[in-house]
Amino acid sequence: MGTKTVRFKCHRSLHCCIDVIALPTPWDAICIIKATGLKPLEFLEFITPDQISEVEEDDPTWLRCNGQRYVMALQRKPEYGCCFLDRDARGCAIYEDRPILCRLFPFKLQETRDGQFRGFTVHKDVCCPVNQNGVFDTAPLHALYLEDTKHHDDYATMVKVFNRRAEPNTRPEDFIRMFYMDEAEMER
Repeated sequence: MGTKTVRFKCHRSLHCCIDVIALPTPWDAICIIKATGLKPLEFLEFITPDQISEVEEDDPTWLRCNGQRYVMALQRKPEYGCCFLDRDARGCAIYEDRPILCRLFPFKLQETRDGQFRGFTVHKDVCCPVNQNGVFDTAPLHALYLEDTKHHDDYATMVKVFNRRAEPNTRPEDFIRMFYMDEAEMER
């Protein structure tokens, strides 16, 4: 564990892009929209608990529609991974605009019992070839973590409002209207 630095070097195994399901916040989605010009449903999908086991049942970002739970994720292609994976370049096609969670992976924040920052480690369950030859400064990682925490708090609030308003024919895709409306919809 490192308070000031953490030892890790990426080998571009693409594990994070192929095997990890990226869960962007609405803020991340807006950044991607602005950077790419894509519409949300061109890169977002809503997955169910049977498609992802890493999200706790009580996670505040579960959308509830018609008796089912959904969480927003970057679209994935079977056996290929994230829709933004550029296999030829061996990396992310939207690297500069990728979700904060992607920027933080594979690092895990360590806190004291009273919630104070202790440092970062590499997630124990990282399946990529972890090499400790590199050194990452934890200050930018911590700043990203704090920014992501704010966005997740906003996200949780939006989900709470959405879930309260959900009617019998509500679809998880309807959640997108809480943070994005294209020009055609604005003119109506």
